[in-house]
Amino acid sequence: MTDLRIGIVGLGRMGEYHFNVWSRLDGARVIAIAEPDLERFQTVTGPAQREIDRHADWHDLIARGDIDAISIVAPSSLHGEIATAALAAGIHCLVEKPIATTVPDAVAMTAAAERAGKILTVGHVERFNPAARKLRQLLADGALGRVYRVHATRVGPLPTRIMDAGVALDLATHDLDLMEWLTGESITEITAASSQFAHSHHEDIVQGMIRFGDHGPHGLLDVNWLTPEKRRELVVIGEEGLLRASWVTQDLFLVRSGGIAVGWDQLAQLRGDAEGEMIRFAINKEEPLRAELAAFRDAIVEGGPAPVPALAGARALANALALRESAAQRRPMRPSLETPDPVPA
Repeated sequence: MTDLRIGIVGLGRMGEYHFNVWSRLDGARVIAIAEPDLERFQTVTGPAQREIDRHADWHDLIARGDIDAISIVAPSSLHGEIATAALAAGIHCLVEKPIATTVPDAVAMTAAAERAGKILTVGHVERFNPAARKLRQLLADGALGRVYRVHATRVGPLPTRIMDAGVALDLATHDLDLMEWLTGESITEITAASSQFAHSHHEDIVQGMIRFGDHGPHGLLDVNWLTPEKRRELVVIGEEGLLRASWVTQDLFLVRSGGIAVGWDQLAQLRGDAEGEMIRFAINKEEPLRAELAAFRDAIVEGGPAPVPALAGARALANALALRESAAQRRPMRPSLETPDPVPA
């Protein structure tokens, strides 16, 4: 099999990650990068730059005619324009999340992929975390019975590199996508509060309460750039117990609903009247970005579906915009792919 010829648009921090992983992945070869900063290009690519063409303008990369697939790791506001042009040129696209910054752009990108007959996948990398895949399997197998609540925490220090978006688009899109993907339920209503404490341009803390349909589970979302330690966790509570995952350590625990009485009264006051057994699953750790790019490569070669459908990326964006708008208007909002903006609930 001939290696896929890969292009990368943007060599920021995530672009560097994409370059490093593509360079280690069998069946693919980076041949061109669009990056206006020559010094940045030389620093990231190192000795490999002798075999890679640099373009200062992404239009030139797309116009080459010899690129099979690209990673779009440019500012989010450019995703729609770049992906639409690349798809029209017959290039498969992986676009980093969020898929775009507006719902119309996301919908147009989805339509462009269908017209071109090319793959457009979205970089919701947490789907490729092995702990997330195991958790989804357990939920599908009924390990918790009926699901009551999903609580996502994604917090850490303030990044200096992210200036074009706040935590709603940069962080919450991960967990809003995960919540729908893990539960198989669609988010129908979001109520949120946010503030801007330390970031110079955008909100840096958001809390959200989420509804899935009229009778679905509840969701809680806690994201910020104000916490001095990085935490990426999700807890699912159901009638049979709870599942707790850490995306950082790729650990997953099942705590069954209490079946053994705590006989010591003083201890019961601290730990509850009954306890259930705890299971820590043995999970084969894997680099999520490598798994994501490998899935993209395989989908191209095998003619399979997009690993993360563009429509899922559009839904995550609509949910994040509803989260942000709810905080701004201080009232519940309904995400929508039919209107440019979220709809008041």
